[in-house]
Amino acid sequence: MKRHRKAVLGLMAAVGACLSTGVFATSAAAATGTNVKISQHAAIAATTCYTFVGAEDKNYCNYSRPVNDQLTVGIPANTTQVVIDLKVFPWASPADSIALDPNKDRCVEVSGTALNAKLLETGC
Repeated sequence: MKRHRKAVLGLMAAVGACLSTGVFATSAAAATGTNVKISQHAAIAATTCYTFVGAEDKNYCNYSRPVNDQLTVGIPANTTQVVIDLKVFPWASPADSIALDPNKDRCVEVSGTALNAKLLETGC
């Protein structure tokens, strides 16, 4: 019974965190031809995974991207949010995540090291 109560409380905390950060908020759909450019400047072989919420709720990953690598990802129509997860190791939990509004081109930079890897939206 205690395990069930802890699971319920954990789920409630996660839902509360999502609501407070606006994860469930809707936004405008992606404009035709919009992209996300991901620049890898971290001192790691970064794995970036991205989900097109609303269009293809499917996770795509680019594994072990070397330093100074750049990747441009086209955003499908009907996308309401682009979620990018940064993983230091492909099988690990995300070290950082960022959610982007898909209504215009976006640029994201991967920075840091294995101990403090970060995603940061930059001006394009």
